[in-house]
Amino acid sequence: MGRPVFLGKSYINWCEKCNVPLIGDSCAVHGKEGVFRLNITPPGDLRFAFEKDIEFIRSAFMEHYGVDIGEILEGKIVLLNKLPSEDDAYEIIFDGYVFGYIKYDPLELKWHAGLKMEGAIALWKRFGKEMKKWVVVDNGAVEPVKKNANLLPVGIVEAEPSIRVGDEVILVTEEGEVFATGIAKKDYEALMRKERGTGVKPKRQKTVNYREGKKATVEDVLRANSTALEGKVVKSREFMRRVANKYSDLPKAVAFSGGKDSLAVLGLALEEFGTDFTVFFNNTGIEFPETVQYVEELRKELEPKGAKFIVADAGDAFWRALYVFSPPGRDYRWCCKVTKLGPITMAIKENYPKGVLMFVGQRKYESIKRFKQPRVWRNKWVPNEIGASPIFHWRAIEVWLYIFSRKLKYNPLYARGFDRIGCFLCPSASLAEFERLRREKPKLWEKWRKALEYWRRRFDLSEEWVTYGFWRWKKLSKGEKAIVRKLEVNIPEERSWEPVRVQIEETDDGYELTFNTVLNRKRLLEVAPILGKVNVEGDAIKAGQVEFIGGTRTAKAPNEEEAWSAYYLIKRAYECVGCGVCVGKCPENALSIDERSKKIIVDWGSCTHCRECMDVCPLLKIKNPEEGSQL
Repeated sequence: MGRPVFLGKSYINWCEKCNVPLIGDSCAVHGKEGVFRLNITPPGDLRFAFEKDIEFIRSAFMEHYGVDIGEILEGKIVLLNKLPSEDDAYEIIFDGYVFGYIKYDPLELKWHAGLKMEGAIALWKRFGKEMKKWVVVDNGAVEPVKKNANLLPVGIVEAEPSIRVGDEVILVTEEGEVFATGIAKKDYEALMRKERGTGVKPKRQKTVNYREGKKATVEDVLRANSTALEGKVVKSREFMRRVANKYSDLPKAVAFSGGKDSLAVLGLALEEFGTDFTVFFNNTGIEFPETVQYVEELRKELEPKGAKFIVADAGDAFWRALYVFSPPGRDYRWCCKVTKLGPITMAIKENYPKGVLMFVGQRKYESIKRFKQPRVWRNKWVPNEIGASPIFHWRAIEVWLYIFSRKLKYNPLYARGFDRIGCFLCPSASLAEFERLRREKPKLWEKWRKALEYWRRRFDLSEEWVTYGFWRWKKLSKGEKAIVRKLEVNIPEERSWEPVRVQIEETDDGYELTFNTVLNRKRLLEVAPILGKVNVEGDAIKAGQVEFIGGTRTAKAPNEEEAWSAYYLIKRAYECVGCGVCVGKCPENALSIDERSKKIIVDWGSCTHCRECMDVCPLLKIKNPEEGSQL
């Protein structure tokens, strides 16, 4: 495989003799003989297609082209390459060429299938006019079309009756040779009436590499890639060893999510360190049940061998926080802080107060932001953790080759067609993934749908807010705004939800705050030391320079900065969901979570009023949507 470049060219090598993909420049069986390069769409994070994926691909092509491509795929190593798109899209690769693609339409809320020239040749060769979406072109129009001219209806000899505007079609000569693919600009009836204007807009493809390869197995892939794979394993283990030596004062741990990437890191750690490390699993409370069960089975397998497991359990924190924050969004990732950073910070602080070296399954191909991140980092949200990624330079295909080569037991959800294993309601998930959730896990989807419906009614929004996934943004992206316009629905560009609100007015002697809620004296006293030394006189509570009047809606501050600090304190006091991020951040261990109320309380004797906890509270500091997404 070529040098990993996120926005540059991507390719994978292929062994013609084995008919399998290669992650290196040569085959461990045949050397460089018969090895060729296949260009693919960046970033090139390919993975193997499971049986459920194959079934889905067959159904998508059956719906569009009316034929079952199962026998074409049978016995072949099929790869899926995730494409940049409005939602989900994958290139389908086998026999050393890109066959076609499947793409989810966020307007029609359905999958579409399309063919590259190689796929069109394969289908036409097998099915001919039995398939749908073909156009026979007059010989006189073939050459102009090959030179990028649009196909006019007058140049069409025959066409398949199901063609509609926007359909992917294949163009065939009168002699039965496929020479192009394209997009229909008119339906069948208009094409046959020879209406004026473009009939089909051809798609450009510089080279065509159709070939028919032999059948192959995963064992063939492993054999051909054995040398290159072990080379990557050696480098990753060397990295782990080097980092562990550098931070030798810190205990070693692996952040295990139940997904493929963290499984690969766990496998590497077992090879390099034996069981001399801790496995951290963060149960967010919104995991797939299969994931929780899978992790439990792994724990039972590894603990008797000496591995230590720690579960950072968020419990029902997400569901409690949901009614404080409103639904999370890609630009509003409070969920990661509440269900991940808080529990894991507290777990680390409790078990390893001096810190920990955490190996994680972070890869640069996952996103452009991950691509730009360092391989070793200090997480500012988890101050007592050093993070390091041994598989930072690995692609998904290499992760899977490692898992298959070691016969590691992987999460069963992958075999059911799930590409990404994580929180089942993650706002970063695509509409296609939520469609799969509805289909495969209807009870989980219904639970989330009911929660979204509650907020839809509260915001007084149309049903499309849920149906088309607009809830996944606090402020709609440019692409989402375009979809709103196309649907002609009324969805606000930004949603706002602030349970605790304040009016701040400047007065002759400072600033006066008026809250939308009565200040509870008892609750104020539980958090007041954060702002400064506390003095209490009757209903008046003075914290630092701010004076609160219990039983009223008012407070006073000497300047604007302290006025906002007062508002933030009240916001935290009332809206706290007990995530624990601030507990882990406090250098004096002055904060704790009340078991009954699930809210923070302050130890008056320990608090030094440094206000560091104000800098990490998700209620106040949800800025970067990527913050907190990786332990």
